[in-house]
Amino acid sequence: GTGLIVTEDGYILSNEHVTGSKYSKCYITLENGENYDGTVVWSDTDIDLSITKINAKNLSYVNLADSNQIRVGETVYAIGNPIGFEFRRTVTSGIISAKNRTIKIEENDKQAYMTNLIQTDATINPGNSGGPLIYPNGEVIGINTVKISSAEGIGFAIPINIVKPIIESFKNTGNFEEATIGIYAYDKEVI
Repeated sequence: GTGLIVTEDGYILSNEHVTGSKYSKCYITLENGENYDGTVVWSDTDIDLSITKINAKNLSYVNLADSNQIRVGETVYAIGNPIGFEFRRTVTSGIISAKNRTIKIEENDKQAYMTNLIQTDATINPGNSGGPLIYPNGEVIGINTVKISSAEGIGFAIPINIVKPIIESFKNTGNFEEATIGIYAYDKEVI
C-alpha cells in the first residue's frame, strides 16, 4: 500500500484497508528508506481512510488542493506502489473521468457503498491504495482507493476535502473528535 505525509510532524494519510483500523500498528518506509513504527490514530471504515502517526519531525509534506473545484477532463496523476515493493513509486497519468460517483463494495458477505468518489482513468492497481491522485502541479485532490476489476481504466479516489478537517485537527491539536448522528444516506440509483 501507499500513503502520503500530511504534516511535518509525522501524520500520514492512507486507506484503512492498507493500515488497519484505529489503534492498529503498522510499519512505514519513507522514500529515503527510513523505517518507522506507526500507530493508526484515526480511521473510518465507511470512507476507507486512516491517519497513522510516526515519531518524526521536519518531514516534507504534500499540498492539498480544493477537490470541490475539480472538473471532468482535467489531467491527473496517480502515484503509488502497484503490486508491491518491486514497482514502488510508480506514476500513471489520466484524466478525471467523472465526479460524485457511488459504487457498491461487496466483501466478506457484506455490502457497503462509497459515495462522492472521483472517477479516473489513471491506472490504479493493488498497492496504489492510499496513494495520492494529484494535479500536474503536485497538489493532492484525492486518495486512490479502488478500481473496477471487470473493466479497464475505471479507478476511484476519495476527494481530499473529505479528510481536510480531520488533518487540520490533528495538525493543530493532535486529536480529532468525531460527531455522528447515526443516519446513512445512499444514492437510490445504485441500490
